[in-house]
Amino acid sequence: MGWKLLAAFLVFTPIPLCASVRLTYQVNGTPVPVSWQPSAFPIRCVVDRQVADAFPQGTATIAKAENEWAAVPGAQVSFQPPAVGDGIRPGKDGQNAVTSVDDLFKGQNFLALTTNWYDDSGHVIEADIQVDPSVVAGGYNLQLLVAHETGHLLGLDHSGVISSVMYPYIGRSGSPDLDSDDRVAISTVYPSGNPSLAGGTLEGAVNGDDGGIFGAQVVAMNDSGEPVATVLTDRQGRFMIEGVPPGNYRLYAEPLDGPVDARNLSGIWSAANTASFPTVFAAADPIHVERGNVYGNLVIDTHGSETLNPKWVGAFVPGRSQVSLGSCPLTIAAGQTLAIAVGGDGFTSGMTNFEIPNSGFERVSDFSWSGNYVWALFRISEQTPPGSLVILVHSGNESAALTGALRLEQRTRVRVAQR
Repeated sequence: MGWKLLAAFLVFTPIPLCASVRLTYQVNGTPVPVSWQPSAFPIRCVVDRQVADAFPQGTATIAKAENEWAAVPGAQVSFQPPAVGDGIRPGKDGQNAVTSVDDLFKGQNFLALTTNWYDDSGHVIEADIQVDPSVVAGGYNLQLLVAHETGHLLGLDHSGVISSVMYPYIGRSGSPDLDSDDRVAISTVYPSGNPSLAGGTLEGAVNGDDGGIFGAQVVAMNDSGEPVATVLTDRQGRFMIEGVPPGNYRLYAEPLDGPVDARNLSGIWSAANTASFPTVFAAADPIHVERGNVYGNLVIDTHGSETLNPKWVGAFVPGRSQVSLGSCPLTIAAGQTLAIAVGGDGFTSGMTNFEIPNSGFERVSDFSWSGNYVWALFRISEQTPPGSLVILVHSGNESAALTGALRLEQRTRVRVAQR
């Protein structure tokens, strides 16, 4: 399927839990998210000449990746143009480096890592990015990869939103454009103005059979089925999502049971609860969010375990002989008619189906089943706005989500696998 894992490694000296999934560590028993001080901007990175020469338009591509984060409205993030140097090596030496190392992760399926150093207050003082040269030979998207590692440099952990730049896997396709979850996360960490004016705040808890669930992913999904913002619950099962843009939202909780799980996360999140539980919505009615308001006491109660676990998505032309499913986001275009397939564990022929909660998607066939996946034909209106989308899977009384499984583009025709 052509995807590999991206990593974030951190080195820190001893350093409140908040909305986005941030690199967070225990300091004297308190979880502390780490970040750069405002005075550190604009951040300057030095690119080793080996990277600049080995990668097509290497320095320009790195600058584009950095500018993806700097261009987020409401985020106070900036970079100096990357410089090129000779003999640049990773290590704590007072400069932020971008280097490459042959066989950096030989046999581990890793393509890159970011190493950050922090002071005793949790402020980043230096960050190095290392890229394996196999990125070029493997045909991977260098700009997407560097944008991902720059997210780590800025203090973000991996995201469970499949369409997010901070999703821990990368394929040979994919877009380096930031997803809504990325944009809300970085503007929450580095707000350019009064954070309370950026959007609303959603607060509550996720409870399971044994009380609060640690590491449940809570998703704020808008009327178009877009996962606008997410958060992981703390050890007591509490959550707070800041910077939610005005609009109507349905709030649901899902487990870290794949494609992303606690093994993909760092710091306190690596000890999160990965036990499966049903995906449950906070309430039947949407929550109307207005700028500057706080919406509290949002409790999501979920009980029992679940066998249903969607992991893969794909699209194909009906009537062909082969379908390819993967754990990277499926990029499709408005105006298409195509078969969309979802696969995973616990799928039952004749029972398992799915919905795409967006009015621009019209299902124009019955569901069909084959092995551990189900598919149906969908017609996508040309007026459907671009963005990422949730797929909700149902089987009997069980429900589960693939958050950000679809990434919709407008008017650009894309090729899908032949079936």
